[in-house]
Amino acid sequence: MNIVQSITKGEKDLLDALLRNSRTPVANLGEEIGKGRNWVSRTMKRLVKQGVIRAYVTVLDPAQVYAERNTILIIKTNPREIGVSEALLKMPELESLDGVSGENSLLGLFRFRGSGAFQDFLDAIDSAVAKSGSGEYQLVQVLATYKTHGFAVKKQSERKKTISPKDWDLITILSRQQPDEEHPFPFSQGEIGNRMESALSQPAVSQAMRRLEERGAIVGYTIAPDFKCYGLPIKFFLQIKTSPGKIAESAHRISEMKEVWDLHRTGADYSLFATVRTSSVDHYNQFMRNLYDNIGDIVDTQSQISLEEWFIPGT
Repeated sequence: MNIVQSITKGEKDLLDALLRNSRTPVANLGEEIGKGRNWVSRTMKRLVKQGVIRAYVTVLDPAQVYAERNTILIIKTNPREIGVSEALLKMPELESLDGVSGENSLLGLFRFRGSGAFQDFLDAIDSAVAKSGSGEYQLVQVLATYKTHGFAVKKQSERKKTISPKDWDLITILSRQQPDEEHPFPFSQGEIGNRMESALSQPAVSQAMRRLEERGAIVGYTIAPDFKCYGLPIKFFLQIKTSPGKIAESAHRISEMKEVWDLHRTGADYSLFATVRTSSVDHYNQFMRNLYDNIGDIVDTQSQISLEEWFIPGT
């Protein structure tokens, strides 16, 4: 369901807590926001039923998990051509997809585990765009991710270990769970183990998750809410050009701004690419003023508003 509705302060507090850590036990959530565990349990079930909690998301460090490449796809096509968006939504590598304002009409983020998957992706994109009659698209390579799903990604100086097939199986199950009325809560560790290709016991799952957390492959746990209900209906994509030699320093400061949900470094001329969520256009304008006032090394910016944000389902 996709119901735009107002939420109470208690519900907002609960969503805030789940955004910080969606795997916090119900009793602990109650203590955190000053509510009983029964209230938390009932409210989570209701918010899932109403479509306010849309998915439970495990936040991953892309540099460790998707070591092959991460790519932003920008397509210029007829906004009424739904065949392209439908084809993109079927691709398992799709992380997000938006219809945007301006010269281009679609913007998607894709993550790949291997070169073979990327080649298949290119073939699929060529086919989908050709059918649209446009034939124009641009691929922007993501070189680094500083923030994702509202979580800052810490820079790891040591050499990163390869994700094993068993860990990848675990991550795939954890990465994006779409709840429903029968299963409104995040998978328990026992449920995760039972869903794996080679079943693992609850203690083994706990140990594997802790190991991935300690090495930084798992950055945190959050939710994908209906941002309209949550009070952040406005979504912008912001491209930022910084002074020479100031990209990393500016990125770390920009990532501390609460309106910034995702921040990537790309190979484009505008080297920083941010997803910004605000309560209104006026709020976005204030954010931009704060950006220029507080980050002194910004040369130029370009903004595109999201006109439509597709929900990417999970397991």
